[in-house]
Amino acid sequence: MKTLNKIIPVLFLVIISSCEDVPDFDQGESEPVVEAFIYQGESVDDIYLKKTVPFNSGSDIEPEPINDAIITISNNGQDFVLSQVKNEPGRYFYDGADLSINIGDSYQLAFEYEDRIISSITTIPNKPDGVLISSSLIEIPEINSLQDLRGFRESFQKTIDVSWNNGDGSYFYLVIENIEDRPSSIDPTDIFGDIGLNFEFTSEPTQEGLFQLRPMIHYSQYGRHKVTIYKVNEEYALLYETSEQDSRDLNEPYTNINNGLGIFSGFASQEFYFSVIGRSYN
Repeated sequence: MKTLNKIIPVLFLVIISSCEDVPDFDQGESEPVVEAFIYQGESVDDIYLKKTVPFNSGSDIEPEPINDAIITISNNGQDFVLSQVKNEPGRYFYDGADLSINIGDSYQLAFEYEDRIISSITTIPNKPDGVLISSSLIEIPEINSLQDLRGFRESFQKTIDVSWNNGDGSYFYLVIENIEDRPSSIDPTDIFGDIGLNFEFTSEPTQEGLFQLRPMIHYSQYGRHKVTIYKVNEEYALLYETSEQDSRDLNEPYTNINNGLGIFSGFASQEFYFSVIGRSYN
């Protein structure tokens, strides 16, 4: 799990709904939309290209993938050409081991679309600093009935507190995911609890330095969990805020893409783990 895949689909609705506020584009033409994220120390495989449907086309408002684009990511004078992921229209990756994503480095993404160059630059931020977790183990009373569940929801107050240094108001977000092969749900009434799906929660960007993990909200299964805290650039948070706008109060969608729409942004992260175990009432 890396980022919020829901951002770009929502962004399309914002773009279409607020087209009167986007002055630089012809509503009768399609426009490229970039969703490109790169992560310190990881391979590059989270690059998506789509295009808006012309506003006057009369067709359903549904983004279309841009295939067969020649995309380069440049760093320190070197160009790295991406390849398209097989059987995944509009998704691209770098098929090599010589492209390193490093803290403090700047990267440029560029490709040609309808005789114009679409480009953007991002810098990889520092990793979250001073990350602490209040406990790596939490006991949950075993829940065997609706009455147990009701009492648990009303009375259980324990949290796992995740804290980090943030004196300058930087942006962060967290991903919490159960990593068991056969996860078991805390809630016995959860009809999805026994079909092998791992619970996953992604927070919205925050400028705080503390996040409290609560059962049934941030985790809902027993077993081992991985928590990844990402430090993000401001452009990511600004796009997220755009995607969260009330449809009655839409503004021009944020973008850091030259000659296009969407976002190219870099991330750095820290990981840690905690486990959830059951405790009987005996």
